[in-house]
Parts: sequence; C-alpha cells; structure tokens
Amino acid sequence: MFAHHRSAGTRRPGGSALRRAVALGATTLLVWTGGSAALAPLAHAGTVTPTVHCTLPAGQGEATGPQQMNVELTPDVVDPGGKVHAKVTLGPSPATSGLSLNDVPTTPSLDLAMSGGATGTVTVTGPQVSLDIPSGKPIEIPPYEGDFIVPADASGPVSFTPLRNLTRTKVLGGTYETPCVVTAGGGSIGTVTVEGSAGQPATLIAPTTPVRPSTAVTLAGSRWTPSATPVPSLCAADGGGCDPAKFASSTLAIDGSGQLTGNAVLAEAGAVPDGSYLVKVGDGTKETTAPLTVRAFVPDGPRAIALSRNSGPVGSVITVTGSNYFQDRWINTVALDASGATLDDTAVYVKSGSDGKFRVELTVSDPAIASVQVDEANDPATVLTTPFTVTEATATLSAGTAKVKPGGSIGVSGDGWPSGVTPSAALCAADGTGCDAARISGSTLRITADGKLSGTVTVAGSTPRAVYALRVTAGSSEALTQLTVSPTYLVLTPAAGPKGTAVTVLGQGFAKVATVSIVGLRADGSQTSDPVRTKVVGLDGAFSQTFTVKAADTVAIRVREVLVNPRTETAAFTVQDGTVPAGPSFALSPPEGPVGTVVQVTGRGFAPVATVSVTGRTADGKQTSDSYVTRIIGLDGTFALNFTVRDPATKSIRACEVLVNGKTVQQLFTVS
Repeated sequence: MFAHHRSAGTRRPGGSALRRAVALGATTLLVWTGGSAALAPLAHAGTVTPTVHCTLPAGQGEATGPQQMNVELTPDVVDPGGKVHAKVTLGPSPATSGLSLNDVPTTPSLDLAMSGGATGTVTVTGPQVSLDIPSGKPIEIPPYEGDFIVPADASGPVSFTPLRNLTRTKVLGGTYETPCVVTAGGGSIGTVTVEGSAGQPATLIAPTTPVRPSTAVTLAGSRWTPSATPVPSLCAADGGGCDPAKFASSTLAIDGSGQLTGNAVLAEAGAVPDGSYLVKVGDGTKETTAPLTVRAFVPDGPRAIALSRNSGPVGSVITVTGSNYFQDRWINTVALDASGATLDDTAVYVKSGSDGKFRVELTVSDPAIASVQVDEANDPATVLTTPFTVTEATATLSAGTAKVKPGGSIGVSGDGWPSGVTPSAALCAADGTGCDAARISGSTLRITADGKLSGTVTVAGSTPRAVYALRVTAGSSEALTQLTVSPTYLVLTPAAGPKGTAVTVLGQGFAKVATVSIVGLRADGSQTSDPVRTKVVGLDGAFSQTFTVKAADTVAIRVREVLVNPRTETAAFTVQDGTVPAGPSFALSPPEGPVGTVVQVTGRGFAPVATVSVTGRTADGKQTSDSYVTRIIGLDGTFALNFTVRDPATKSIRACEVLVNGKTVQQLFTVS
C-alpha cells in the first residue's frame, strides 16, 4: 500500500464532499440502452422484448419496464468446448440518467442461460466504450460483440435465453454496476448445435475456504491449451456477470504440458462484496469454473493505533500503525496542535490492508504538534488520538574505535536523531570546518524508529593521514565526533583503568611478520618500569597483545617495530582508581557493512600458541563461501586478524581453536 500526502485545504478521502459527489454523480451511471440496427434474420438469431428490473447504483432506487434484446450467434455448429461469437443489440432501458456527462467509460455485458444440450450460464462482454450521456433521455449503447465458450460436455442443440444485462461504468474514480434482470416475457434468442469430438475438458482447482479481497487466490489445473495465456474473471454464483476486472492482477501461466499454476489477486473489498462466486479461467480455447467464497476481514475488537515513537524533534518521520479496521478503507492521519486544531499540512492517508491493519509515515513538520489523530473514512465515530511531544534535537554521535585506515570502514552509532530521515556523512577538519563528503566513499547509516543511529561509514582510500571530525547530518540535526585516519594505528581496550589493568593492544598497518615491542610511557616520554612485551605481526599487518599497566605514572602505550623501519605508534592510556576491568573476549570492528568490508577480528582468552580459524557463517550455521583466515594465538591468549566479508549470506563471524580444546566464539555481522 502507498501513503499519499495532501496539501492544505484538500478534503480527505472518505469525506462528505466525496460522498455527496458519488450520490450526485451516480445518477450518471445508468447505461442500459442500445441503438437498434436492421439485421438480416438468421436461424441462430432472435429478438425478445422481456420485462427487466434494474437496480440502480449508489442507492438511487429501482426501475422496471420492457427492453428489446437482439442477439446473433455464429457459427451454427461448434465442437464441445468450442467458441461462439455473439453480436448484441439492446433497446432503450426503463431507467435514465439524471445528469448529462460526456465520455463516460462503459462496459456492457449480457448473461445467457443455456438449455437443451447444455446447462449453465454464459456471458457476452463487449469492449469498453466512451458514452455521452444526455439527461432524462434514453441512452444508446452501440451494438457490441463478444465470445463465449460452450461447455466441454455439451451435446446437441443448445438454446440461449437472456437472463440479465449488466453495465459497468467508471465515474468519480470508482466502478459501478447496474444489473437489469429479466423478470417476465423472456425467451430463446437462438440455438447452436454442439457436435463433434472434443478433447478432455480442462480442470480448475480454487481454494475451498473463504478468501479476502485484495489478496492472491492460488489456482491450479490441468489439460489446458499448452503455453496459452490464461485470463481469470469472477462470476456470480449462477455463472453470469463474469468480470475480469474483479481481479486486479494475475501471475497465472500454462506450461507446455497444459498445467495451470499461479495466482490471481482479487480487487479490493469495495469492488468485490462478500458472497459466493465462480472463478472462471479461459485460455482462448478452453474455459472452466470453480466455486469461490469471498469474505472481507471483519474487526474482532476495538480499533487501535500506535506510534513508532511518542516524541522526537522536528524533521522526524514517525510510523503510525493501526489494527482492527475494516479492510480497504481510507485511513486519514493528521497531527493536531495543543488546542485540538488540525494541522492540515501534516495529513497523510493510506488504505487499510486485507488484515485490517495499516501503516503510514507522518512527518513531524510543525513544532506545534501535540497529538496524532486517525479516523476511518472520515467517520467521527472512528476517531482515535494519541499524544506526541516535539523535543529539541539532541543528536549524539560516536565512531567506535575512532581510528580507521584509508579505505576502511568503521561502525557509527548515536541517539536523539530524527527518525525516518536518511543520514549523510562527511569528513571535516578537526575543528569541524572544511567538511568534504567526497572523503566518505560509502555509508550504511540509518536511523531507527526510536531515533537511534547505526551503521558504518567507509573512508575514501585517498584520504591523507590526519585527525578529522566525522560529521553526520539528518534533517536539521547534526553532530561531530573525532576520527583518526592513518595507515598504521593502535587501539587500546580499555583506554583507561586502575593499576593492574590488562590492556589489549590492537595494531593495524604494521610490517608483515615484523616483531613489535610494546612499552608504557611517562609524560616526559621515558619508558615506565613495566616489562616490555613483544609480538610478531601477522601477514595482514595486524597484531594483538596484552600489556599490563602496573606503573601509576603511565600516560601512553607505545608500539615500535624492531629491526625493520622502525615504525612507531602511540596511544594514550589514563591510570584511574577502581577495580580492574575485564577485557573483551571476542569483538568485530565494524560489526556490519556492505559486501567487501574488511572486519577487524580480535580475541582474548584463547589457548596460547594454538591456531585459531575464523570463518563466516550463514543463518543456519553453515560456513559461507568466504575463505577462512587462521592465526597463531599469542602467549597471552590474544589474537588479531582481518577477515573480508564477500558472501552476502553472512550472518555472523566465528572464531574456533583448531586441535586444542576447541573453544568457539561467534558474533553477529550484518551485511548492509
């Protein structure tokens, strides 16, 4: 379903203006008359002038009187299941129009009852024509033609008698039906002889339980014309009034062996009232029917509405949901100010679904909004209101480890953002000036209904090494957070703690297979008394090593390559009072991203010198198609490696010790 915005001053669907227009304009929907034409009489053609009783649409009443009907049938003889062509000419109807209108789309049809060699009802439907309808005068429909198929089990002379004519007119955005049923004075208009050897009749299987309007009806069958195009229509229970427009769409298909499969979606509840019908499928050569019961959703409790959030800043897009509404009804949603006055510019509308539920997005565009009101078809008895508070924009922003390589991705999060708005990112100078969106090559940022920001940003590969400010903007909200871009960097976990804290030092971008030394530094740059730790860098330039901070005067931890460049990186550490925190056992950075994301995988508490294997996993726990990555665990039980997610089926990343105690840990990863 789609939500539509309307401008101020327009009436909502279901409003009194529309009802008055339908009541007034429905008098133009009466199209039953036809111009007469001189036709040479044939053995299988005839004219009758029965009394018909017409039921006018939109509650305009009824009309009764004579109407001439002339029908010419060809050919004289058909095979069982064969096609008959009919030319129909109708005389003036007993009903007329109260208004004059031009170019009214009109589709006529005539139901014929069969007797003799076959029983049941067939329908002749003409093409849609545009009529000029004069007020108070008989309306003439040009003669029309159509085909129908006799039953596959028909045999011998079959006589055809008019049962009713049905006219469908399109006015004011709706389709209205006017049936004129023969009540007296009818009779046969012709006979067609059915003889010959027919193939086996087609079969049709339809649901035996009631189906709802606006839903897909699954159909199946066999012995249809191979590779033909099936067309579904909905008929009255007696087989008449068949209308393809009662189905909004169809995926029905016939394969090369004559098997029918697929579904046909019923039109909405206003076009398909509750009742017993026949669904008919024709492929141009064969057709058959099956019973079908239509029953619209009926609420089983009071109407209810809910907002995705009850407060938010201007610019937020809130989701309004409702349940227990009559299906296929216009639902009007609008914001009110503190006095209860309607803020027209906020109004949106949507139709309820086949389950009686609706969902629509309303933009918080006015700071005066105090509540949200919902009604069904402008009925005052259905009005529901729920409060909403407009708040000041207080967006927060955090960029995970706050360090990333050029071309790398980093997780971003925050709170207090306007929901329903797509955020954008840019990289600025450290003081927030000179922002450049081109330095962000990719983004999966999104804002949830409760105003939470999440996702990743990818820094362009050409971004120079520096300390930047990452800026995220959504609507009128904006926030910045520091982000270091460097080919080589350190991340300390934790970055602060009391004496005795075991800090996991994660390094990225170092020389492959180089040895690095890790030391604590004082404020004057000299080395602390804590023992030096060393680690061999992996083939991907990453390493992980635990360093225990015992010296109270430690202000930073430094990593230096030994006997290589030597490259040096330093990260600040703050000694605090308190209890030593426990380090993380397994982490992914970032925890989500598009296909191709390089994920930093770090672990702690694994078996020293064991081999760990890291793999991607699907939702059912199977290994993805991505290559696994292995690493020798350090003497301190830590490891660090880079794992590239290329398989879109990835749902998590798993680390498992190989040939030791088999310790396995797993974290979710979202492919965005």
